Amino acid sequence: MDKRPIALAEIYHLLNPGPVVLVSVEHGGRDNLFPVSWVMPACDDPPVAALLVAREHFSFPLLEASGELGLNLPTLPILDAVYGCGKTSGREVPDKFARFGLHRERATTITAPLVAECVAGIECRVDRIHDVEGSALILARAVAARAAPDCFRDGEWRFEAGLVLCHHLNGARFCLSERAVTARRP
Repeated sequence: MDKRPIALAEIYHLLNPGPVVLVSVEHGGRDNLFPVSWVMPACDDPPVAALLVAREHFSFPLLEASGELGLNLPTLPILDAVYGCGKTSGREVPDKFARFGLHRERATTITAPLVAECVAGIECRVDRIHDVEGSALILARAVAARAAPDCFRDGEWRFEAGLVLCHHLNGARFCLSERAVTARRP
């Protein structure tokens, strides 16, 4: 297979598409939503997620002060709302839930609300924050999670019910996962 060199700044596009998450935060009576595509599981016991967040974003001080966040997994029907949450700042849009037609869902262990329209929600407490070139690499320990049983059951995504997960490519471009396949063993 022929391959050509690419700029190192483009390797993000090679390593993604990962599932985009809609992060929810709350502190001092103010909540906000912002999408993150640089997110991954970092450990399964204890369950820890790693995500990269720009420190200058409106939501970072809320996240840092509260020490909590929600990781909400959106699907295709709310993709425009997810993108809108990323293209607007909480400084100018005081209620992204209302602005993008989303609804707050009470979390069980954290103060930040979850997003009712998302297929799954993971409640997290921040374990550590590391500086990475002006951004914050956040290690967040999952303390509770829930998912729609027709879409996620027995530890697996269930695409046969029409589930379509969104993965960020760049800008306004996303790709979609609509089915799972199983590789044959050699």
